Amino acid sequence: MKPAPRRWQVSDAAPLTGQPPLLGRILAARGHDVASAATFLDSAAPFHDPRGLRGMAAAVDVVRASIASGERIAVYGDYDADGVTACALLSRALRRSGVDTVAYIPNRMSEGYGLHGAALAELHAQGVRCVITVDCGTSSVDVAAARPAGMRLVVTDHHLPLAPDGTPPALAPADALINPKQPGCDYAFDGLAGAGVAWKLLAALEAAGLVPEGSAEEALPLAALGTVADMMPLRGENRLIVQRGLPGLRNHAGIRALCQAAGLPADLRAADIGFGLGPRINAAGRMEDARLALELCLCDDDDEAFVLAARLDTQNRERQAAVAVAVAEAETMVAELADDAPAIVLGSPDWPMGIVGLVAGRLAERYARPSFIVCLDPNEAKGSARSVEGVHIVEALDGAASTLLRYGGHKVAAGFSLEAGRFDEFARAVSAAVATQLGDAPRERVVAVDGEITAADCVPTTCQVLDLLEPCGQGNAAPLLAVRDCRVLSTRTFGASSQHLRVALGDDTGIFEGIAFFKPGLAEHLPRNRRVDVCVALERDEWQGQVRVRARLRDIRPARVVPVVELSGSPMGRVPSTIAQARPA
Repeated sequence: MKPAPRRWQVSDAAPLTGQPPLLGRILAARGHDVASAATFLDSAAPFHDPRGLRGMAAAVDVVRASIASGERIAVYGDYDADGVTACALLSRALRRSGVDTVAYIPNRMSEGYGLHGAALAELHAQGVRCVITVDCGTSSVDVAAARPAGMRLVVTDHHLPLAPDGTPPALAPADALINPKQPGCDYAFDGLAGAGVAWKLLAALEAAGLVPEGSAEEALPLAALGTVADMMPLRGENRLIVQRGLPGLRNHAGIRALCQAAGLPADLRAADIGFGLGPRINAAGRMEDARLALELCLCDDDDEAFVLAARLDTQNRERQAAVAVAVAEAETMVAELADDAPAIVLGSPDWPMGIVGLVAGRLAERYARPSFIVCLDPNEAKGSARSVEGVHIVEALDGAASTLLRYGGHKVAAGFSLEAGRFDEFARAVSAAVATQLGDAPRERVVAVDGEITAADCVPTTCQVLDLLEPCGQGNAAPLLAVRDCRVLSTRTFGASSQHLRVALGDDTGIFEGIAFFKPGLAEHLPRNRRVDVCVALERDEWQGQVRVRARLRDIRPARVVPVVELSGSPMGRVPSTIAQARPA
């Protein structure tokens, strides 16, 4: 199997009225009308009332009763960045309210995802009489039913309960269950992250007078971090959480230290979470134990935070090295697959369980096929899956349910486990299920281009207009813009080991600078005066008080006179058809 070809899909939507022309074109390209665009851009919109979430009133009553009884409360999270931040924001608020609070995160390697009976028994032995889950628990039916006698249980989650046979999903028998996706919940927005749902509980506790006024506002930065790190769509209430939470992230001692370790700018954006903070927090759970990341998120001491952040940064580098090795091995295996294979299903006993999801994501992106990557542990093989447009990954796993021990997740990402000896059987079943969903859809990576600009538009004022779309990320990508028929003026490498490339490009309206990270070999394909079409993301670059604009190169093609739609599947000559997005250090 070869990497999937890219096809530019350039919008020709007419600009919306009442907006700057470029912004109006982008909003129209993304399906907005005048009314929805105004709502989308309204940064002063109110949050929805948390009491609108099904189960919220019961949850507040349970917590009120536990606080009144002086009981020890445990906040039980998940080992990814969403679960860690959710656990931290709720634990911090309860502790500052004088509540005896235990923060608990299961170990990915030894315990795995979700509620565990042994963990609840251990917490009960420590005097815990109320457990609040965050980012997990909805489907833990048996564990919840068998919890220690007298233990109250509040489940807050956002994962879609599984019901492969189409029947109503079985929900954990908790004293209260909050999940915006559960049947019967008519809350106005169902796309909250686990941290978002935990934050809504905190807001409800504040409204009930159970935690001090301002607790929810103080916790908003951690909710924003979890929302972006879990790749939740940045629309609706998620957009407000991230928009309002980002400015306060550096006020948190632990996150401030992690920003320093990651070399992030003072003015944080959602992309800095996605590529800088999120991977470092996730690295703890992937490489060792997520409790290290939890300690950082609970930390208020600058010196301690500095030490914890340095450890997380080291673990992230180890994670990057492990992923690079596994991806290289997986690429060799993918090369043996047929180009028309409906799915990529690979396994190895040498791939650490904590990184298989990252490997699956890389392969799905590069080959435009759903990827199922498995750590073939002889006791219980565990895998992660990442999807592509047109395939619901959990429904694909439904088709292979008879081969699995357990599974769960979202439309685009899931986790699963099986007996190692059934891997081949699983591969056949899940590939057949994917093939049914895909039909005859072509294997291609569609580049959604929001519109066309000229070199004269590559100026700071354009970036100011584009900033109105922030925060950008999942579900609200940073705008991609096409500049047609540019002439290559010069190329030069830069970086400590000359690993990056600067390209000076010009058209009849002016000159601009393009940047291609980790693509130094591209220079040989861009001789002076060659004419190309480029797809770029504009970024403001500030240095020594000077503001300029650079264009992050996303794709380069030989300049064509024919309409863009006719480029699909066309040979790209000697110019590489893809400029891969730089991956963070």
